[in-house]
This record gives sequence, C-alpha cells and structure tokens, in this order.
Amino acid sequence: MSEYWSGSITFTGLNTGTDWDAIIEAQMAVEEYRYNSMLAAQSDYEARLAAVQDLETQMTTLYQTLQSYSDVSDFLAKGATSSDETCVTVTAGNDAEEGSHTVVVNQLAKNDIWSSDDGYASTDTVITDIDQTFSFTYGDETYTIDVPGGTTLSEFASLINNASGNNDDVRASIINEGSAYHLQIRGMDLGADNTVTINDTGFDAMGPDAFTNTQKAQNAQIKVDGFPAAADEWIERSTNTIDDVIDGVTLQLKKATGSDGVNVDVTLDSDAMVEAIETVVESINTILQLLMDLRDQGTVSSSVSTATASDDDDDDDDDSTAASVLASNYGIKLVQSSLKSILSTKGLGFSYYNATDGTGDLFTSLSTIGISTDADEDSETFGLLVIDYDELEAAIKKDPQAVAELLSADVAGSTDSGDFSFDSAISGTTRAGEYDVSYTIENGKITSAYINGNAASISGWTITGASGKDEQGLAISVDNTEDGAYTGAVYLKQGKIGQLVDTLEDMTSSEGTLQIMENSFQDILDQYSQSISREEQRLDLVESRLRTRYSNLETLLTSYDNLSSTIDSLLASLDSD
Repeated sequence: MSEYWSGSITFTGLNTGTDWDAIIEAQMAVEEYRYNSMLAAQSDYEARLAAVQDLETQMTTLYQTLQSYSDVSDFLAKGATSSDETCVTVTAGNDAEEGSHTVVVNQLAKNDIWSSDDGYASTDTVITDIDQTFSFTYGDETYTIDVPGGTTLSEFASLINNASGNNDDVRASIINEGSAYHLQIRGMDLGADNTVTINDTGFDAMGPDAFTNTQKAQNAQIKVDGFPAAADEWIERSTNTIDDVIDGVTLQLKKATGSDGVNVDVTLDSDAMVEAIETVVESINTILQLLMDLRDQGTVSSSVSTATASDDDDDDDDDSTAASVLASNYGIKLVQSSLKSILSTKGLGFSYYNATDGTGDLFTSLSTIGISTDADEDSETFGLLVIDYDELEAAIKKDPQAVAELLSADVAGSTDSGDFSFDSAISGTTRAGEYDVSYTIENGKITSAYINGNAASISGWTITGASGKDEQGLAISVDNTEDGAYTGAVYLKQGKIGQLVDTLEDMTSSEGTLQIMENSFQDILDQYSQSISREEQRLDLVESRLRTRYSNLETLLTSYDNLSSTIDSLLASLDSD
C-alpha cells in the first residue's frame, strides 16, 4: 500500500516487492543532467565574475600607486649631508636641486625666559598672605590672574599655566637650585617677536623687578652661500628649522658655526630612485599576472552551452549568452593588449635621440632603461616586466632627469625648430604626442597658422591649438618674426605612468571595459538563475508525475495480485468440492 503527504508519494509495505524509489531516482538522475550542467556553468561564471571584480580592485590599487609617482620629482629622490652635524643637520625633498651650499649660523632662535630673583624654601612656601593680582603679556595678549592669599609657590605656577586663554603659550615651572626654589616663566615660541612682559600690578613679590630675563627671545640668523653679503646682515627666521631658504632643503640648526660655516651637499639618491621604480614595476606585474590567470580560465564548455540551448524557452537567452561570452573574452584581450602596448612602445611625444646634433630624448621606451617583458616561456616571470639593473643604473647615472621624464613627464613640451618654441599646454586637456606646425608671416604679422592641419588661433606672436581638437590648449611662441613660411614639430611628452593612469581610469570607469565585462557576466548569471529556477520547477513536476504513475501502477498490480489470490482461492474450493 502507499501513503501521500506534502505533495510527494512514499511507498511503504509494498505488496509487489518492487523498489519504486530506486527506479524513480534513476530516472530523475537522467532528467537532472541538464540541471547539473546549469549549476556547474553558474558556478563557473560566478568564479569569472569574482575574478574580474578582483582584477578591477587590483587595477584600482595600481591606479592609486601610480598616482603617487605621477610627477617627475617623485622619482628624483635626493639625499643631503652636512659637513658638521653638531651645528647643522639637513634633509632634502625630491624637488631639491643637486648642488653644494655653505651655511653660516650666527645664532639660534630662542624663546623668552624670566626667572625669579628671590628663592623659596620649598614649593609649598606661601608667596602672599593677602589677595593679589598678577599680569603678564605675551605677544599681543595680556593675561590677568587673581592670586588668593595663602597661595603657595607651586599653586601660583599652576594659576599661570591654567590662566584663561593660555593654551601652552606661556609656561611656569619651578627650578631647584639646591638651596632654594625659583619660579621660571617662559614663552613657548621661538623668535624675537615672542617676548614675555611681566606687568606691574603692585604684587611686589612677583612684579617686574622680581625677575631677571635669563634668556632673551631672538631669531635664528644665517648666511647661505655668502648671502647677505654685508657682515652685519643676516637671513632671520623665528625657528631653528628652516625650509624656505634653499628650495627643497630643510636645515635644522643645532648651534652657531664659525665664519667658515658648514658645507651642505644635495645629491641624487639613486638607490631610492631604483626602489621607486621597483615599486611601480611590481604593482604593474600584479595586474599582468592576474590578466594571464584570467585568460587561462578559457571559455565556457560546450556541454554547458548545449544544456542551455536545449531549453526551448531559452532560445533568445542562448543567443545573448553566447555573445556575452565572446565579448568577455575580447574584453580581457583588450585590457591585456592595451597595457602591453603602453609598456612596449615609444612614449607619447618622445622623439628618438639624434647623436649628431644632440636633439631628441635619450630614453624613449621602458626597454631603453632596462625594463622589458620576459619572453622566456620557461621562466617563472614569463609575461611579466623584469628589470636589468645594470642597464637601469647606467641610465640613471647618465641622465636621471631623462629617466624620470620617461616615467612621469606630464605635458612637457619641446620643438625641433629654432623659429618657434613651446609655450604651454593644459594637463588633462591637451593630448600628448607629436604635432606638425605650419604658419606664414606677412608684413610683420602671422597671417595663417595650422597645428596638425587644423586652423589655429593667432594672438600677436602666439599660436594656440583649436578647441575640441587634440591640440586644444597647446600654445606656441613665434621667436623668428621675419616674413616667410615656417614649419616644424612640437613634442608634448607624457610618461608611461601617465599613459597607464589614463588607461586605468578609462577601464575602471562606470562605462569602462571592466564594468562592461562585469555587466556581461552578471547578465549571464541572471539568465542561468532564471533557467535553473524553471528547471527546478520542471524536475519537481517530473518527479511528482513519476511518483503518481508508479503509485497507480503499484495499486493496479496489487489489485491484480489480490484478484489472482481470489481466483486461486475459488479454484481451490472447486477442486475440493
């Protein structure tokens, strides 16, 4: 017999002895083949989507890393040394120029300090028996403090330190000379303008005559490379940390020097430059490796495509799915080829070096400074950038500025003509590259001008690129004003990092390649989700029909069995009669 609940049929105590559940499971296993294929495909595309999302995350990280090296000075790290660090220590930023300087320190900047003349037996000694008023001025601010009778020396110091508005501008402390305690009042800022004045309020024990100015506020005084020339003139600052005299260099004054001063040397830190290049290369390699891994995942299997295509309800979905897979594979190839092109080709706006006349750029591609793609398929770094350190260090030694420009030049302009010169360009607007220039001068003025064949604007002796064109914002100054027709080229350089930043920005934008790929994979997953849901409904219906069919069959066979038993019983009774 059988029982029925929750929409499913379970066979128990079967009279026929047939294992209907096993039969149904076997038939359902055949029916579930397409369902299982869909689940496998869904899992495959989920992994693909996750991989592309990880790629986008890593590309965003690379974008942020490259932004930190988007200026030529970011690679030109400088080191600085002092011939006498007991007098002056020195640090240099990347924007400091290489060279040597002589620094003479006449005096250090100091703060103002006043010490009480009278000593007290202890910090708990009462300084007044009656109410008093104490007042002092620091800079442009005057502070007035009520001093109650019975105030001790330590309590008086606290009153000064906690005076309303005194935010550690002036501090009071107690000095023990051994046999007595003295109050010390000091301004916290260095410089001649930061003096402390104790005002006369009638509080004789703590009035102006009760203190000695033990250290006068003063400015630091220095000469750099003999300037100022007059013996009694000095460069003055209110601090002993001076960073605005030598560009990019910070001087930390420790003590006065002799008249000969100290020597400060600023040099290129080539090791730091190599480390910066290593950081950039390693970040780029992270993306190159991810792209190779993503490409190695291959395409969706034919069995999955067949499973999807066999669903009559999904004929239209199948066409879009197949197209999406092709678009996704093409997208990975596009990203990979775009990056490889930037890494292997000549820099935008760079011109090949002409040894005869010394024009052009010493380094025009990454390979010229020792950075190339490993083409050895047996190598662990196959397909990645590798650094030839001998070549890189030789390039840095030869011309570090040129190496830095290859990496990070931003609208750096030059021309091949002596008749006109590069004036300016707009970063982010004027596109890097080589521009052909032609113009005519008649009767002492420019009558026509063209940049890359497009009519340019003319203002006096300045030619400006047309709006809406690649040369928009490019300005050229005419130096030779003689009548005639002139031609030449302008080179507007963009370093490899700038090219990568622009490309990464495009690819990771809301309408970029990676977002298109993500949308494509998500569309496929949505289609599979719908197909799987329909397939689950179909399988539930198939199983329900099978169970009903075999339940009916069991019932029929049982009735036949019962009828056979009845007939056998009747025949047996006839035989007995």
